[in-house]
Amino acid sequence: MLVGFMGAVKSTIGRRLAKRLGFAFVDLDRRIEARAGRKIAAIFQEQGEAAFRELELEESRALASLTRVVVATGGGAFAQDATRNALQQGAFTVWLQCSLGTALRRVPRDGSRPLVGNREIMRALLAEREPSYRRADVAVDTSRRTPREVVERIVELLEGREREKPSVRP
Repeated sequence: MLVGFMGAVKSTIGRRLAKRLGFAFVDLDRRIEARAGRKIAAIFQEQGEAAFRELELEESRALASLTRVVVATGGGAFAQDATRNALQQGAFTVWLQCSLGTALRRVPRDGSRPLVGNREIMRALLAEREPSYRRADVAVDTSRRTPREVVERIVELLEGREREKPSVRP
């Protein structure tokens, strides 16, 4: 489960990590859009954030039953208590960290994310969400690493997690 702020390259890393592990890849935002039949920006505009967050929670709960899948969440998903709890069910969560400057450089200013043009709102939003992101199992900074390096670091962390499991004796 990949969590973090917009521009942390969750979808890019997610696709590569899934391929590396031989898992399926799910982009939570794309899953919501497919279910709703419209883009997230339209859901926000037509129904409001509360309606979007409810769809996000429902889809997160549905994902909890899947195995051998890498999920890239939306930037605000992990900041919602119920959604975070659903996403953490049986999952290894990775906070993909990046600086605000890096996020702003990476996110296109094409109107799909209206807040991108306002640095102060973005700074406040990142500061508000960081305590939730810190609840992930591990953190990997993506600011100065290539996607390949980030994937390899996550694989190392996953392998270390497997080694740390206590052995079961008959």
